[in-house]
Amino acid sequence: MTNVRDYGNWIEGAWLRGASSVERRSPANGELLARFADSGEKEVDLAVQAARRAFDDRSVWSALPGSERGKAIGRWIDLLVRDTEKLARMEAEEVGKPVRFGRGETEWSIELARYAAALAWQIPSDLVNHAGDANLGLIVREPRGVIGMITPWNFPLVTLFQKLPYALAAGCTVVIKPSELTSSTTLEIAALAKEAGIPDGVINVVTGSGKTVGEALTGHRGVDMISFTGSTAVGKRIAARAAEQMKRVGLELGGKAANVVFADADIDAALDGVLFGYILNQGEECVQGTRLLIEESIAGEFVSKLVERSKRIRIGLPEDPEADLGALIHEQHMEKVLDYIQSGLDEGARLELGGNRLTDAPFGRGYYVAPTIFSNVTPGMKIFREEIFGPVLAVTTFKTVSEAIVLANDTNYGLGNGLWTKDIDKAIQVSRELKSGTVSVNTFLETSVQMPFGGYKESGVGRENGLDGLLEYTEVKSIFIKVGKRAHALPHTAS
Repeated sequence: MTNVRDYGNWIEGAWLRGASSVERRSPANGELLARFADSGEKEVDLAVQAARRAFDDRSVWSALPGSERGKAIGRWIDLLVRDTEKLARMEAEEVGKPVRFGRGETEWSIELARYAAALAWQIPSDLVNHAGDANLGLIVREPRGVIGMITPWNFPLVTLFQKLPYALAAGCTVVIKPSELTSSTTLEIAALAKEAGIPDGVINVVTGSGKTVGEALTGHRGVDMISFTGSTAVGKRIAARAAEQMKRVGLELGGKAANVVFADADIDAALDGVLFGYILNQGEECVQGTRLLIEESIAGEFVSKLVERSKRIRIGLPEDPEADLGALIHEQHMEKVLDYIQSGLDEGARLELGGNRLTDAPFGRGYYVAPTIFSNVTPGMKIFREEIFGPVLAVTTFKTVSEAIVLANDTNYGLGNGLWTKDIDKAIQVSRELKSGTVSVNTFLETSVQMPFGGYKESGVGRENGLDGLLEYTEVKSIFIKVGKRAHALPHTAS
């Protein structure tokens, strides 16, 4: 039996117990894992006031030398390293994913924080020499202010660390609203920040539903920017609400990524990448390779081999060290995924594998869906067009490079795509023509901390990670300085 965690909100460096709480049960077996404060506008206001005080008192954080902020983030990172296993297990339990992926995501979050801490030392500015020695122009970047961060349930740590360390490095203070389903790691890392010496009020966490906490945070006039990761539908509502106050938004939203496999690809590598791309995190991923666009001449053999490899996927409970695939986040989402599978059948796609809920022991008490592959998928089908967020792959064939590009771009989304070819000219040509913020060539779901992440079209606004991730949390200010005596603009008015 798991020890039940019981949390309040984290505001101004202290726990604030709520009047009521919400329970989080394991999506893998139904066990009670944690209780989180069920908060409302009052708690959001307290957290925003704390963040505002910490920001406006420039001696606390916002006006410290960037090197000092970087050192503080470094001390925080040391504690994250110390507690990696604890955080990974919490992440795995609450999301339902295998613990080995929880470890990998915790380690990746730490890498993001390391890079952000380094950026704190070198926030860019510029010097403009104008008209010789008579004038001097300074272009400086200042912290944007209080940032409201709203994060999802699928990658609680990674999606937060694509925001939080960059905002801290820039000098901002934050109020975080994690998913009410997966709040433990966010609360834990906030407490670790205090242990590391990051001042009270710089990081605040308020838990509860999006309908209450998220709405209150988005509409609060003490918040200067909202950074949101989640569905496109919710992102549009946040953008509209923020527009009422001309509030800056950063939105990392949905996706419908394609893996485009050409006949000249390294087939073994492509099989591995396509398989990994559609089952990672149970498919609950915005950059999931949910579509396979495959050159017609190799489609039959490729799909047959992919089905055989998919049958060898290890499905297990979160604590299973060998598991590849875990449970979906909750019952309602599982039913949604199963409805998409049914729509594929109804619309004439061919079911090559899976398509069912797993009910045999030990999966019967959880929300498990088998890896599922459809072939003969056409662009008009729902499984081709809509974000499923489950371990479901839709296979469509093409004959020419231009047809492949058209199919890949035939979506409202534009977060990521992959392509597989040994022809360097083709790789560069197709990469340039794919309308997505990320393109992976001969790999998938692989990047570096220096590279920005974000989407085209309905996949979002702004960029996270890399230097761009830091700049999102800064305002640009131009300072024009007159050096020496100024010539009169209206000399005839001078005495």
